[in-house]
Amino acid sequence: MHYPQFLDIETSTADEGGFPTSISWSLPDGQLKSVIIAPDDDWEPWDNADPSVDIQHLFDQGVSGPDVIRELNDDLDGQTIFVDGLDEDERVLELLFETYQQTLSFEVAPMTQLFTQHNIESLLAIRNDIASELQFDLEVVDDKVRSLIFLYQQLNPS
Repeated sequence: MHYPQFLDIETSTADEGGFPTSISWSLPDGQLKSVIIAPDDDWEPWDNADPSVDIQHLFDQGVSGPDVIRELNDDLDGQTIFVDGLDEDERVLELLFETYQQTLSFEVAPMTQLFTQHNIESLLAIRNDIASELQFDLEVVDDKVRSLIFLYQQLNPS
């Protein structure tokens, strides 16, 4: 089965100064890719993160911004990528690309453009039911993207 592609980004804080800490996106076959993102010094990571974020772990295990951007552009080139529209996914994605003076090779759109017969409230209710049933943690980027793939399957049975 061929799927639309979905993306979600975790940020260091819900505040305006938040920066990307991890990202997950799906491929047309439904498989996921996920990476932890190494902070850029310009993001002032030690000052712009919730206490629950392990900044040292991001530096130790994170992938560099340019490498993340390269992989995103390679995988998503020319596609429309759907986000749940609840978080600041687009702003944080733009921050990532602008920090390294790169251009997105794909479009980002809210999931309501994909599921035009449903309003955001009903989409979220269905997604939350799916997440609950499959024991997905909607605070984790992988599980958010998985829940959107399952939402697509449920609304587009074939």
